[in-house]
Amino acid sequence: MALSYLSMTARAVAFAPIFCAGTASAQDLFTYSNGAGGAVQFYGQFSPAYLHFEDGSKTFDELADNNNANTRLGFNLDQELSNGLNLRFTVETALAVPSTGELDQNGSQEWDWERTDLRKFEIVLSGEFGAVSLGQGSMASDGAAGADLSKTTIAGYVYRPDLVGSYALRNGDGSLSDISWSDVYNDFNGSRRNRIRYDSPSYSGFSFAISYGEEILTKGDDAEYYDLGAYFGNRLGDFEMAAGAGYAWKDDGSQTDEQYVASFSILHTPTGFNGTITGGAEDGGGSYGYVKLGWIGDLLAVGDTAFSADYYSGSDFNSDGSNSDSWGLQAVQHFDDIGLEAYLAYSEYSFDEDGASYKDAASTLLGVRWKF
Repeated sequence: MALSYLSMTARAVAFAPIFCAGTASAQDLFTYSNGAGGAVQFYGQFSPAYLHFEDGSKTFDELADNNNANTRLGFNLDQELSNGLNLRFTVETALAVPSTGELDQNGSQEWDWERTDLRKFEIVLSGEFGAVSLGQGSMASDGAAGADLSKTTIAGYVYRPDLVGSYALRNGDGSLSDISWSDVYNDFNGSRRNRIRYDSPSYSGFSFAISYGEEILTKGDDAEYYDLGAYFGNRLGDFEMAAGAGYAWKDDGSQTDEQYVASFSILHTPTGFNGTITGGAEDGGGSYGYVKLGWIGDLLAVGDTAFSADYYSGSDFNSDGSNSDSWGLQAVQHFDDIGLEAYLAYSEYSFDEDGASYKDAASTLLGVRWKF
């Protein structure tokens, strides 16, 4: 993805995309210069999808926004300063499109923009010293779970609730339970908050980030949030590698919650074979491991064709001793000249805990994403 769309992979490779330029096509069409070292770049993406979900008793078919990478609009205002400094102001928001992560058994969701849809409202000062960001945006560990070089993340990646998180689990007797699929999966990736963040320069592909923030878009959250992140992205011979690690803690005045996550992805560029591994845990909460194997080929002249298979295994979510499992298959065709991806994905989900019986579920996702 380009700057405007910090994909999970791009954020894991390095901090630099938060203030570097986007793709050439986006610059040509939507960037306007003032001739004095300043420019405005408009960007966005459109991400419609069809989701077929089977909850073990009933099936549901919906057209919605793919929450793996939702529809959004934004702009960057850049101004070159003296001594090699650059100042960037960014505003980015998701649109009020009903998303796959919000769908449930009660029916279609309504178009309703909320302030939590505001993704970025920040100022970034960058230079040889690195970058300092102030305002609504990514905490330091946002992206630490997302090192993934498979080129299939739009169809499926480590965070399972983006597709089916709001659907309730079916009890063994066919009734709806009071827990949803978002309760039994997590990736412990960092979030976006109103924060101050520092990103170091990249040293041989390594960089680190630190941030302090507060939640201002959700009422009733007076906690303080602290994040650390470390990232790597480089090419060694025929291998391209990306990695991320994050540590985050939340202090609400009465207790402190801590979580950890790390991810690593490697791509053998001559053959296109790639692999990804991710793991994370929360003190007093659940933990998980995730693996993805993929292949990227040039079957069509229009762009890369990517296939992957992944597996997620979690434990102790919702209750001690529970098991959360999911596997999936993904296929993505890239159309480079027009900034389009078309994809198809299939996933299955299961959850087991003592004293309860739940039915397995499955989803089929078909969609496109156009980036500009």
